[in-house]
Amino acid sequence: MIIDDINFNELYLNHLKASKHYSLPADKWDKKARNMAQNMIGKISKYNDTLLAAIHLQPDETLLDIGCGPGTLAIPLCRQGKAVYALDYSRGMLEVLQEYKEQLQLNNLHLLHKSWHDSWEDVPQADVLLASRSTLVDDLDDMIDKLCAKAKKRVYLTSVTQRHFLDEGVLQAIGRQNAGFPSYIYLLNRLYQRGIQANLNFIETESGIFQGKTYEDLLTSVEFSLGALNDGEKTALANFYQQRQQSGQPIYHGQRKWALIWWEI
Repeated sequence: MIIDDINFNELYLNHLKASKHYSLPADKWDKKARNMAQNMIGKISKYNDTLLAAIHLQPDETLLDIGCGPGTLAIPLCRQGKAVYALDYSRGMLEVLQEYKEQLQLNNLHLLHKSWHDSWEDVPQADVLLASRSTLVDDLDDMIDKLCAKAKKRVYLTSVTQRHFLDEGVLQAIGRQNAGFPSYIYLLNRLYQRGIQANLNFIETESGIFQGKTYEDLLTSVEFSLGALNDGEKTALANFYQQRQQSGQPIYHGQRKWALIWWEI
């Protein structure tokens, strides 16, 4: 067997099935929209600064921000480029972004309520496409088709490098261990198989340590990712939390490094 015998999209789909909890419904993000905006918009971020510098949007360029959230990147990009189309499947995120648009008078910002699943026939083409932390899709080929159809000049994607956002110890404690998320390597290889020789860099982040202050904060974070825990799992999580508190060992959370995949059209 050689690499050409491997269909990396099929391999990716098999990994998705094994991961079990990769896809979150829009209403979960709706509930987090305002808190995310408060914590992320306008705040100093090594991840954001590195990504914005890499994109280097020009004053005459348009950009499509896929999975824009509350506007963490769309807002500063509006100040750099000609127009920004901010696309997200969470109405809550777009409602918060609409408020920022009005407050900051971002007349070149245009909101689109879409998901990767939807038809993109009415999504405009843009010079630059960005999908920041929003590439854990149901089908790599469908995503690549959409990117190729809408990008005129450049595409920038960030993808996970670690199996989980949650501390591995959490999953072990509650008995929810699984294959974890499929990492960036599937996407990079599928792009190669589709004739796109993409560039690869890595972005270090400030993430890594759980920022909550109580067991309840940890429970909320875990249930956001995994869904409701049963009583036995909650007890196991409480014991895990207490052990880490007593030992002084940190609880890790988030991706400490993101893969930046980009190419020119």
